[in-house]
Amino acid sequence: MNTPKRTPRPAPAAPLLTLALLLSAPAASAATPPGGTLTVAISAAPASLDPSSGEASNEYYYTPAYDSLIKFDYDAKYKPGLATAWSWVGKDFKVLDLTLRPGVKFSDGSTFDAKAVKSWLDLQMKNKSPVAVNLGTKSVQVTGPLKVRLTMTDPNPLALLFLSRTWLSGVIPCPKASANPALLKAATCGTGPYVLDAKQTVTGDTYTYVPNPNYWDPAKVQWNKLVLKVVTNPQAALDAVRAGQAQVAWPAQASLIQSAVGAGLKSAGVPQNILGLDFLDKSGKIVPALKDVRVRQALNYALDRKALATALGGGQGDPISTQFLKGADGYDASLDNAYPYDVAKAKQLLTAAGYPQGFELTILSTPIAGLDTLVQAIVGYWQAIGVKAKIDNKTQGSDFFAGLTSGKYAVSAAALGATNPTLLAWNCCFHPGAVWNPDKTPVPQFEALIDKLRVTDPSKAAPIAKQINSFMTKNAWFVPVYSGKLNYVYDPKKVTLATPSGAQPVIDILDVRPVK
Repeated sequence: MNTPKRTPRPAPAAPLLTLALLLSAPAASAATPPGGTLTVAISAAPASLDPSSGEASNEYYYTPAYDSLIKFDYDAKYKPGLATAWSWVGKDFKVLDLTLRPGVKFSDGSTFDAKAVKSWLDLQMKNKSPVAVNLGTKSVQVTGPLKVRLTMTDPNPLALLFLSRTWLSGVIPCPKASANPALLKAATCGTGPYVLDAKQTVTGDTYTYVPNPNYWDPAKVQWNKLVLKVVTNPQAALDAVRAGQAQVAWPAQASLIQSAVGAGLKSAGVPQNILGLDFLDKSGKIVPALKDVRVRQALNYALDRKALATALGGGQGDPISTQFLKGADGYDASLDNAYPYDVAKAKQLLTAAGYPQGFELTILSTPIAGLDTLVQAIVGYWQAIGVKAKIDNKTQGSDFFAGLTSGKYAVSAAALGATNPTLLAWNCCFHPGAVWNPDKTPVPQFEALIDKLRVTDPSKAAPIAKQINSFMTKNAWFVPVYSGKLNYVYDPKKVTLATPSGAQPVIDILDVRPVK
């Protein structure tokens, strides 16, 4: 979906502008990076450059300027970042000790240490920012010049993941920004390999980063300049790579990949989300029929997922019957085809539930990720079993998301991340009252499994997570149709990319390197 181009913000008052330039303008770099300019055509601009927004989809605007405390790599292993060591205190996943990297400075020249970490995390707790909520931090203690103890209110075995670059809780700006966070609206002040160049940046359109002369690991500085160019039109983004105006486009629309590859470009990506429908009203308050699990199962059996994946997935997606993909702790290959295409069985289930003639409902839809096209196709299949569905298509994303919690819709289009840990998915999307599950009816059996996950080492969570997958699939909480890839398109003559994985589908922008 195309979004209007944002109007550049007016220049701030002179004192603020001076301080912003002080934070973002670097001195000359001591070494010359091997690459010239890397330009990435990216689909959306950030509302703010303040990493405390916690908006993971804007991670590329933060990673150049901010290291994270912990690195979560493509092999699904945690590795040192700004923290060189960590350990849980006790077995309840509430207290985490971190040892910080010595000799690190922020881009403004100030020292990175335990006090800087505490100052930033204390501010986030006070403001109840998304990054603080993700951690659930109760207190932050300085236990040494380079040692910090995080105490969480509740067990949080995913704290290490939240402290990685993807979830931003472990991104630590400089003390000056902790004292005055307004500085981060349009400037950067971190420990990362680059800093934002305010003179070459137009808010909402072009974000330019140049090397940080204070960076502790110069080998990571691969480019003399890094440019994030906002290009909302998917075809225009690929045309920019084809014309040499950009070297990478992300995310690339699946239906355009084939033509891009035919033009000599390459693509990289792994399945990351499931496109389909979400039952928002499993208790049947809006559409009584949906309270019966047999009805929800019938609506699943009524779809030819293989045909839909072929027609709509651009050759990128696979048919699937669950909400979990390979790489997720709850993935179970035996459930991939839990709902094979079977019209007769769908009709039989509807009859057994007391709806032999079907029923009516309205589907909340959106053009985001091509979901409107998928919804139209699903409506056709459901007509074959007597279910008459109307479509309410919201062209603006804000209207669609407002509709999810409005209480007006029983079913909505959905494209949810499916490689995240199950506990994370529960916190954001599955628990009663969540945006994607506004039905607040308690589900004791499900919640008992979640309680077990909360006190389980993530490396040992798979058996419990698979039970949750089985519960959700057999009780038809969703109508998954096919998997969608997070696609990158790039010019192989100019850049190389790291290989993404199910565990880490988002390539670190610092792993985009010049071809030697």
